[in-house]
Amino acid sequence: MENKKTLTEEELKTELKDLNNWKKEFKCITARYYIEDWQKITQFLKHVAKCIEETNHHPDIIFHTATKTVTISTTTHSENGITKADIDLAKKIEQFFQENSE
Repeated sequence: MENKKTLTEEELKTELKDLNNWKKEFKCITARYYIEDWQKITQFLKHVAKCIEETNHHPDIIFHTATKTVTISTTTHSENGITKADIDLAKKIEQFFQENSE
């Protein structure tokens, strides 16, 4: 079940300290990942799809093939802002790099 508790600015700052790639942008949190290896990009996108399925939270994803960059933004539209559900999704996405560090 998604935790749709809207975060205060202070709560958000605290949560983002543990998420190196994520930054607040307007009413979203956004991360940009540069991944050199095409196979790793495919693995990462599959991981993101699994995270979406597990959390039932649906971010915006932009895949720039020319620069090998994946940009992910998440917000909770029903709450008109950033919630714990967005943080939980970001943490799950970040696990890919902890599990697949070279």
